[in-house]
Amino acid sequence: MRTFIFFAGLLAALGVIAHSDPSHTGPRHARLPHKVMDIKPTVEAPLPCVAMDPLPSEEETQSRFHEFAEAFVVEMNITKSFQYVSSSYVNHNPMATQNGPGPAIAVLSQLFTITKLKPGRAAFDGDMSWLNYNASGFGEITDRFRWEAGCIVEHWDQGEKFPSNLTSVENLARRHERLLIGGR
Repeated sequence: MRTFIFFAGLLAALGVIAHSDPSHTGPRHARLPHKVMDIKPTVEAPLPCVAMDPLPSEEETQSRFHEFAEAFVVEMNITKSFQYVSSSYVNHNPMATQNGPGPAIAVLSQLFTITKLKPGRAAFDGDMSWLNYNASGFGEITDRFRWEAGCIVEHWDQGEKFPSNLTSVENLARRHERLLIGGR
């Protein structure tokens, strides 16, 4: 529910931008897109993840997930994290108007300039992974990702719950604290 409110707030803000009066001039108004579809990423988009051949082991995929999780939630580095996202990426968020990494990069690159993430937990099981974190102003969010051939191919965030039955859960908050004090 909070994720829905998070994206509803984002889309409401984008709606204000989309309906801004184009007769306004000046540097502040010149930066605003006239339509939601005009949103451009503020970061360089990486090449999409290429399916690995031969297929990676579950342990290799889990390692790739942890690299993704650190880049996305701990470092908030969209370019680095989206190296793990396939060009066939399907975003199951009902507010996502298009699939593929491009639209997600565009929205997140804008959002990450105004939002702080507090890392929570990460878990991996089979071909699924979960990230749990708090986004400033929006509360707790849990993202679920499906992996295929070493790449993220699907994403869910509506009503997702962090699994309580997994034994291998990493505390990303500790990793974040080590990064803040200059260690690894």
